[in-house]
Amino acid sequence: MEEPAVRKKKYHKRLKNGLCPRCGGKVKKSSPYKTCEACREFYREYQRENTDTVNDLRRERYELRKKKGLCPRCGVPVGKKAKNFICSKCLKKQYKNESGAKKAKKRK
Repeated sequence: MEEPAVRKKKYHKRLKNGLCPRCGGKVKKSSPYKTCEACREFYREYQRENTDTVNDLRRERYELRKKKGLCPRCGVPVGKKAKNFICSKCLKKQYKNESGAKKAKKRK
């Protein structure tokens, strides 16, 4: 394992010379990316594997909370007579973040 300062120097040297900073391979001059195609492909596959497992765990947790009568997002108990299965706090957050809030229409 190299020292962080040594790795940083190697990274910047490769980048300056137009090489892939991760592996030192050639990068096409027309490419808008810093890294070579092989490194990008490796990183895409790595991310895809991790994303799939995380999404599966989140989906399971969501369904379990929903069955138990909890807010599927935060786990707070939601009343049995509630109209929504999401708690009011998460519902407000959803409207705020996802443009769920109604926007005023301009009059002509």
